[in-house]
Parts: sequence; structure tokens; C-alpha cells
Amino acid sequence: MNELLRHFSLQVDLAMEARDLVRGDSDLEIPGVIEEIEELRNGKITIIRITDSAAEKRMGKPIGTYVTIEAKNLRIRDPEVHEEVSQAIAGKLKNAVDKIDPKAPVLLVGLGNWRATPDSLGPKTIESSPVTRHYYKYAPQALVEGMRPVCAISPGVLGTTGIETFEIIKGIVEKIKPALVLVIDSLSAQNTERIGSTIQISDTGIQPGSALSSVNRQVINHESLGVPVIAIGCPMVVNAVTIADQAVQAFCQKRNLPYDRQESVETIKPVLSFFGGSLTVTPKEVDDLVENVSNVISYGIAYSLFPEISREQLELYAH
Repeated sequence: MNELLRHFSLQVDLAMEARDLVRGDSDLEIPGVIEEIEELRNGKITIIRITDSAAEKRMGKPIGTYVTIEAKNLRIRDPEVHEEVSQAIAGKLKNAVDKIDPKAPVLLVGLGNWRATPDSLGPKTIESSPVTRHYYKYAPQALVEGMRPVCAISPGVLGTTGIETFEIIKGIVEKIKPALVLVIDSLSAQNTERIGSTIQISDTGIQPGSALSSVNRQVINHESLGVPVIAIGCPMVVNAVTIADQAVQAFCQKRNLPYDRQESVETIKPVLSFFGGSLTVTPKEVDDLVENVSNVISYGIAYSLFPEISREQLELYAH
């Protein structure tokens, strides 16, 4: 798989998948990487901490903490599962939220293209997230006790705005001076099972467009913005190269044929040559997946920012 990633310049967004790639078939622990697992009623949480520069280089991920919440039934409209995952998100955001002043503003950023369904997770999450910052100035009487100032933006993508996403966010941060920035975006997976069923939370920031583009863009993180940044994402696409290689491997195993990674690459390459090897695949029901996951993430964020406010009250402040 590492050879496949290098040959087609594929991005590995999920820390769990990066860990699995480094481990390979040996399944040995990676020095400088600490892993914890928490069980949920309808899934599990895996926490991966990258603690030193050597592990950072091997994993291809910045030093920091990566929380992965997995729940197979997150894909469907299962209220019990959705509520459990939302509460899990809130629990993992609690530490970052508790560190900031309750009266300091928080900025929510929904990355992605709202016109492209697989890339619309960020904007859809913003649509159902409660925003309150404007009430403090124009209608303070409408606020419920325990609410903090929250604002939100869906900056769009470079192709439609002509402005780098980072430039928009940086300008807003300099103007409103939030104490925390929460960034939501669609991710890319190396396994189709993770589409719509896996949510990653990390304190290392995010690179816009990584799921759908191989172009290097300005990373949105604490260092570049000057404030803490938490990234939240869910895979909505898988690269066609990955699916094709897995199909070749499964075929070889079924027919008891030797599998050769290089030969697989050479077989796949001409098929995807028209797309430069960057063709991405998404399920036909991706609109439902985005709707489900965006609601789960928005309530997870809301629960963390407004722990004393009921779900019914939070719905009144969604925009």
C-alpha cells in the first residue's frame, strides 16, 4: 500500500490508516506512538498520540492527538447511535473548550464546496450549528443562560471564490479574535467501510482540499492562525486506485495466484491515466451520509460549547 500511495501521490487523512500502513503485516507498536481504545455501546473510540519527531516522520502526521470514533450505524438514521456519537464528540472536545474563557468567541469553519455533495460536510455542519455571537450585541435578551458567543463561516473553495481558504479564515481570526477555531471538512479514506462511519478529531489542524486534491495548500493550525485549532472530519470518498488495488488483491487470493504490488500498480495505471490517477469514488447515497454525519457533528460541537443547554433549545439557534 505504501508503494501505491507514493506512486499515485495519495493523501492519508486518517491517523488510524496511517498507523496501519506503517505497521504493515507485523502489527508491531510504533515507537513514539501511543494508542488507547475506549468502547462505546454502538462503536469504539481509538486515540492515537504521536509524541516525537521520529514518529511524526514515519506516520506522515504532525505531532499531536488524533481521536477516531467508529460506528457502523452512523451511516443510517439511528437516533441512539447518532446521539451516542454526538456525546462522544462533545466529550473529546471538552478539554479544549474548558481551557478557554466562557465569554470568549469560538469560530466554526465549514470547509468544502457546498455544490459538490461529497465535499459539503463542512458547510452542511455549519447550517445546523447554533450561532450566538450576534445576539450579544443586537438581542441579548434572546440568549439562554450558559451560552457563549459562537460564530460560523463556510468560506467556499478557491475555485469558486478565487481566494485561498486560509486567507479568509486568517482575516476573520484577526478581526474577531476567537479563543478557539473548530474546522470541519470531508476526508478521504483508504477503506470503503470507513465512508460515513468514521469521525476523526485532531488538535493538529487541517489542510484544505486534501480529500479531493493533491495540491499542497496552506495548513490551518495553531501555528498559522495563532489560536488553538481543532479539526473534525469524516471520510466521504475513497480513491479509485485503492479500490482497484484491493480488487486485484482479492482476485489473486481467490484464485490462489501470487499478488505483486508493482504489477498491480502497472495494471491500474493505464486504466486511470485519463484522470491522472486521482479519480475519487463516493457512494450513491452520499447525500444521506452527509446529512447524517453533519447533524451528528453539529450537535457534538453544540453539546461541548453549551453543556447546560438542552437539545431542543439548541435547535432554536441553528441557522
